[in-house]
Amino acid sequence: MGNEIVYQLPHTEIAGLQWLPKNASALKILSLHGWLDNAESFSNLSPHLANFSHTAIDFAGHGLSIHRPAGSFYHLWDHVLDVVSILNQSKQSVWLIGHSMGGAVAMLVAAIAPDKVRGLIVLDNMGPLSASPSERVVNLQRSVNKMLKYRLGKDTRYPTKEAMVLARMEGFTSLSRLASTILVDRGARQNDEGGWVWRHDGKLTFPSPFRMDEEGVEAFIQEIKCPTLALVANNGIYQDNRLLVDKRAAQFPWIKLKWLDGNHHFHLEPDSCALVAAEIQQFIDQN
Repeated sequence: MGNEIVYQLPHTEIAGLQWLPKNASALKILSLHGWLDNAESFSNLSPHLANFSHTAIDFAGHGLSIHRPAGSFYHLWDHVLDVVSILNQSKQSVWLIGHSMGGAVAMLVAAIAPDKVRGLIVLDNMGPLSASPSERVVNLQRSVNKMLKYRLGKDTRYPTKEAMVLARMEGFTSLSRLASTILVDRGARQNDEGGWVWRHDGKLTFPSPFRMDEEGVEAFIQEIKCPTLALVANNGIYQDNRLLVDKRAAQFPWIKLKWLDGNHHFHLEPDSCALVAAEIQQFIDQN
């Protein structure tokens, strides 16, 4: 079990979990979860990384972190500001681990705050989603229209927590029951009527109002000078898009790319998390 931690930032409050080693001078790891997940995403990975001082945060609008104000979107660069603000609270640089959306955020952080990032490890992610300039008008229109129609208190309600576990198992990517239960335990709450709702901000489900183009993504990747490890899941989100993985990997100044067995949450699933941890441990030891 991790210990609860809260970062008081000038502009918001970010919650998280922390696993402390016996060695007070241990290397620091900061882990960033994926879209609609939370800090518990790393709870099965952390015991395998017991020699590190390991912290996993809940992104704003996720888990126990507070939501952005009404009318606010959740841009990647908003999360970048939060993470850099957290890193600035310590003089020690960290190993940054990011899964899925958290991997994209971690890459942007490594590009703009190189003195704070000792090394970068991305899990089933090869950078931000992109769009062509011609798609931006429609994307912004769709997102703004969703925001205009959004009303608090209209969240989907579930009769039981178990129903939420089953729903999460069949979400954007498939999850085992155990992995789903871990995320739901931190990501759900019971309302006043006895039903169950998600803790995350409903605005997180809106389409992104703006995505960088490929040239913009490449510009950030080329600024990442620290040692980088990319672990990609054989049954993850890139299983049918290996060309994009290879293209993005070729843009890094310094990267080790490896495909591993498992699904998109291979770092959380009990049958694959040990292998992911072993690759992380070996990479850190060598760098």
